[in-house]
Amino acid sequence: MTHTLHRKGDMESLHGDYVLLAMTARGINREGSGDKTRRIWEVISRHKNGLANFGNLSLGNSHTTSLEELMKVDSIILHAVFRDLPTLKACLMDLKKADIGISIVVSGLIHEVKTICDEIGLKPHTVNLSLGVHGRTEELPSEPVLEIMTMCGHAMVSSQLVEKTIKAVREGKMTYSEGANALSRMCVCGIFNPPRAEEILRRLA
Repeated sequence: MTHTLHRKGDMESLHGDYVLLAMTARGINREGSGDKTRRIWEVISRHKNGLANFGNLSLGNSHTTSLEELMKVDSIILHAVFRDLPTLKACLMDLKKADIGISIVVSGLIHEVKTICDEIGLKPHTVNLSLGVHGRTEELPSEPVLEIMTMCGHAMVSSQLVEKTIKAVREGKMTYSEGANALSRMCVCGIFNPPRAEEILRRLA
């Protein structure tokens, strides 16, 4: 899965932005996996104080649902965004101990993710690297706008919406938090990081 992979930003900005994704595979472990995915949500919920966002495609993100509601449904794919490495590490330790049998993907700065995997004895099966964007990059929005846009891997947060939100914040029509949350609501599956968006808006405004 690569929709969580291509987040733009420098190392300082990406430190504090870690996406955990769990997904069942059609024809392998999807049938009858409801109890397993509910167990994953239960593990994630133990670390809710370190979450920036979460969700799935059926119930939406943290703006429209709760962890309690997500634990009641069968999920094909689960998303959770962590604000810091210690919380992510603790969650991965719990998932390793639970040994649920569903593939777990973590997106973040590779040296940080690799370090915590080494520390808790997890050996990654596969590593995907984002090599950036090539071609007519002059046609792209500005880098700060891309930092916000690319937190939604399905392109539900448009450059026009980001620019409109920046303008509203600058004019005092929205607070930084309100702007970040308005953008975050567009990312239905819940991989957008509102606290990081708030920091970017502060920098821009």
